[in-house]
Amino acid sequence: MKHPVVAVATCDLVRSQRYSTDQRKRIDGILKREFKTLSRDYGEALHTPPSFQVTLGDEFQFVLSRPEKAFEVYVYYRALVALADVTPMLTFRCSIGIGEIAVENRRDSYSQDGEAFHRSRRGLDGLGDRRTKGRRRSRIVTGDQALDEVLDVVLMYQDLLEEGWTRAQWEAVRWRFTLPTYETIAARIGVAYQNVQKRLKAAKWDEFSRGLQFVERCIQRHLEKGEPGRFTRAQV
Repeated sequence: MKHPVVAVATCDLVRSQRYSTDQRKRIDGILKREFKTLSRDYGEALHTPPSFQVTLGDEFQFVLSRPEKAFEVYVYYRALVALADVTPMLTFRCSIGIGEIAVENRRDSYSQDGEAFHRSRRGLDGLGDRRTKGRRRSRIVTGDQALDEVLDVVLMYQDLLEEGWTRAQWEAVRWRFTLPTYETIAARIGVAYQNVQKRLKAAKWDEFSRGLQFVERCIQRHLEKGEPGRFTRAQV
């Protein structure tokens, strides 16, 4: 019996010890509230809503039934969370594992199992490696070593672009995902069209969005061929 392929996103808050107990309660509410927004905008890509495991260190996890959209969904969720009224600005690390799911429970991701879950956990542990110097935020593990190495380089640069985004830039990025033009974004957030353009240019959104598209294309090709270990540059 062939099991479905999913993407498992395992995330943890960055430097969560900075927040008081009361703030942590608020943050849990923010994560859950903003996931409802995510579900509204990317519902067709979701498999399991987030589960929270405080015992593992401010960690949460969710599952996607469309693995090729996993990185886009993660960045969008980060944008939603970054706009919350919390100081310092909320951010989290995320490891996305892609593979089969062997045990399903669509109400609790931590009750599920399969290679996607193990890859996601392995990737998150790798983000804590001292060689990353605490700067890395994202990792994707597919089980194809050659592909994973390519994605690791791309995500390193995506993380570097993201690292300096201000809350205003995150706001422009958030709406760029769901609104078609700068004019509609400007009307939605109540600023001039030129300000939206400046924010996205400062965030290097054109370059970042090309990275998003590249990652999606790589994962889609990986899913289509279904033969781990045979990734080549010619496939992208």
